Amino acid sequence: MGARSVMDQGILALHPFLVNGALSLIVLRAMRNRGIDIHIGYYLPGAGGYTPDRAEDFAVDDRLIDFSDAHGVAGVDMLASVVRERQIGLVLQIGSPWAYPQLPYLKEREPQRRIVDVLYNKVGHTLNHFLFEACLDGVIVESSDMQEFISNNTSKTKPNIYKVESGIDLKTYSPKRSAPDGNSLVVGYFGRMSPEKNPLGFVALAEYLHAAIPELRFVMFGEGEMSQTVRERIEAGPASEVINFGGYVEHPSMALAQLDILVVPSKLDGRPNVIMEANACGIPVIGAPIGGIPELVQHGCNGFLFRPDEFREISRVVSEWVKNIAKYKEHQIACRVIAEKHFDRERMLNDYEAVFRRLLRN
Repeated sequence: MGARSVMDQGILALHPFLVNGALSLIVLRAMRNRGIDIHIGYYLPGAGGYTPDRAEDFAVDDRLIDFSDAHGVAGVDMLASVVRERQIGLVLQIGSPWAYPQLPYLKEREPQRRIVDVLYNKVGHTLNHFLFEACLDGVIVESSDMQEFISNNTSKTKPNIYKVESGIDLKTYSPKRSAPDGNSLVVGYFGRMSPEKNPLGFVALAEYLHAAIPELRFVMFGEGEMSQTVRERIEAGPASEVINFGGYVEHPSMALAQLDILVVPSKLDGRPNVIMEANACGIPVIGAPIGGIPELVQHGCNGFLFRPDEFREISRVVSEWVKNIAKYKEHQIACRVIAEKHFDRERMLNDYEAVFRRLLRN
């Protein structure tokens, strides 16, 4: 992709708050490096219980905007002023519930500005999306599952859906140098401690697997509203001695380096980065067959698709890996091959840039 042209205008990305490691911020920083004028807005100074991203690289260039005093209709004046003064051509709505009701007023005042929603999954913001979609010029999704969901539920004849499949930095994630043996396999969870991610489902599975395969060990990484609940559930259960709650880690690679099998027991999900990151590290994934997960996991190749409560089926797979470590290593190799073929971040960034520049031109 080439350098920024004189026709390009700025992009304002509206967030509820700024979370360290968020995909949106990774993408926006990359777009900034590619010459697009990116401005970041947020409505809460904290991070909703997560580790915050201070966005100092944006602040130093006056590209970080605090909308914490601009809630409600009264905040439209500030939003419209920012859009005009900073010559914003594209407003990205990235999950801020306070921004949604302001967008129709912004569109009325500034009809030439493009307003595009960004939806990663069906939980959280889809109701607001459909309530306010009349003022939206499009929506960016990352999976075919979400593309179909929007198409089936929109009231618009042409909702302008842009699908950009997410990807990861394959250089950051690589297979372990030493392969495990069957007596030391570690089964792990890495994700938000929130209801839709179902960390308690992982605990229940771990307890079943511990009873069936005592040599297994388990580890959980992540933070969120359910952290204390998960800790208490582990301590009260029969497998507390073999389930380690690791909590927050600064980088996903630090967590993935400590496990051999990743379980993604989500009740609702989009296209989880952690599956791609695990595969790039040569870690097979046992994932719930919901949302965009089946688009990432090829059953029997780079992992398996099971509901988290399918204890017997999951136990059978893990037991086979324990008994036949050569079979596990075959899956390790397949994971990396699939990651290199399908999960490259550079392709994702190229696609995002193409969509953003197209919207700015229009």
